[in-house]
Amino acid sequence: MKIKISKKQIGDNCPTFVVAEAGINHNGSLKIAKKMVDQAKKIGVDAIKFQTFKTEEFNSNKKYFKIFKNAELAYNEFEELSDYAKSKEIIFFSTPFSEKSADVLYKLKVPMFKIASGDITHTPLLKHIASMKKPVIISTGMSNLREIKKSIDIVKKEKNNKIILMHSVSAYPTPYNEVNMMVMNLLKEKFLYPIGYSDNGPGVLVPQVAASLGATI
Repeated sequence: MKIKISKKQIGDNCPTFVVAEAGINHNGSLKIAKKMVDQAKKIGVDAIKFQTFKTEEFNSNKKYFKIFKNAELAYNEFEELSDYAKSKEIIFFSTPFSEKSADVLYKLKVPMFKIASGDITHTPLLKHIASMKKPVIISTGMSNLREIKKSIDIVKKEKNNKIILMHSVSAYPTPYNEVNMMVMNLLKEKFLYPIGYSDNGPGVLVPQVAASLGATI
């Protein structure tokens, strides 16, 4: 199966689609976020991905609330950031953490959505995003095969079969001896969708190995 993202194809026998993970590393600064877009374009990746949320919508833990709040971009800033990425001719998308965040991104006409590992069992969010009929990238950190299959079934029930699975280990940073890269082969055997690797480790060695083993993204 191949999935088209803008002018790029993701799937077997296609060049590995490379995403720069900006996440929340802009520290809540639109200026820094734009600099990250500049750097992503400079190094030649296919896309750059951020995270879109209102802290109050997904976090009630006092220990982490301030951290996320300080790294939060306003919804209207994402419109400016999206326009900036388009002006640089780099694909822009994001991980929404709520239905409202997903709606904001949909209005910006992002070409795809990313589901964070922690939301693979978040049925309402999966259904809402799947119903938008755009490609859905699902990270599988912390999940088992049953949970992965259920997330796929939820997306497919919304008549959306544009699914990409990402092997991921939810450890930050991920030690080399915990990468377990052969899981990509297991996912290929179990699910007929493009399989990629979402890296949380230091350097680029592990992503390079993933690409050499056939990671599509």
